[in-house]
Amino acid sequence: MTSFQEDCVNSSARVLSCPICSEHFHHDQDSEHISAAVFGYGLDFRLVPRDCNRASDVATCPSCFFTSRVQDFEARVSGNVKDLVRSRNYVRIFADHPAEGPGAGSWVGLVSVLEVRGLNPRDLGLMSLRGSWVARELGDPKTEEKLLEKADAYLDDALRRGLTKADPGLIMYLLGEINRRRGQFLRGREMLTFLGNNPRYRYPALLLTVLIEEEDSTPYWSHHAPDQMEQHSPRFKGLFPPLRSIPPRKTDFSPDELREQSEKPD
Repeated sequence: MTSFQEDCVNSSARVLSCPICSEHFHHDQDSEHISAAVFGYGLDFRLVPRDCNRASDVATCPSCFFTSRVQDFEARVSGNVKDLVRSRNYVRIFADHPAEGPGAGSWVGLVSVLEVRGLNPRDLGLMSLRGSWVARELGDPKTEEKLLEKADAYLDDALRRGLTKADPGLIMYLLGEINRRRGQFLRGREMLTFLGNNPRYRYPALLLTVLIEEEDSTPYWSHHAPDQMEQHSPRFKGLFPPLRSIPPRKTDFSPDELREQSEKPD
């Protein structure tokens, strides 16, 4: 399992010091209602609710709105990050959350800070996708859509520049799922076409193809990982029976082999 797919790390209450304005503030997570024993898998490889409900590792200064991962709060902040945080456009990110605090806007702020720091666009895209989960849970569809748009742009950039950390299939697959969620079904289908018959993402891509053909943009998860949903999930079970007998690493087929696979009984 990649670091992207690992569970979020729950943080206990602690006092943080803002590296920009020196404000001291409490940051904690209400994990009382999170059940680590009950979880499901999303088609974007998300674990729910094991990694949900609160962004325990992301904090926002209540004074200047500087946002960072908790573990990075004591790191040195460069001048260009300080200029960003003090800019009008950055402060405007949090203007939509005056009553309940930064909320999901913290993730937009975090991605902006990490972009200025020069993070790999692949990592920026995955961070944006993760933030969209939080926005959805907090009932903020506007911010969710904004973060999905960012995830699409960053991952597309990473793919074009070859900055995929040796796994372009993951980026193509996630671009298919992100655009399905955004209702951009044509672009989602195109990304899955580029993915081809990648053995690692073949089953999840087939599930996405079904949802795209139905123009279904709703989130989907089950108690089974995406590469097992076709065999076990009630929503998809039995859709592709001939494919289950194909060796998982086989990607090239002769015409006779393809004909044989299509003629196999369900």
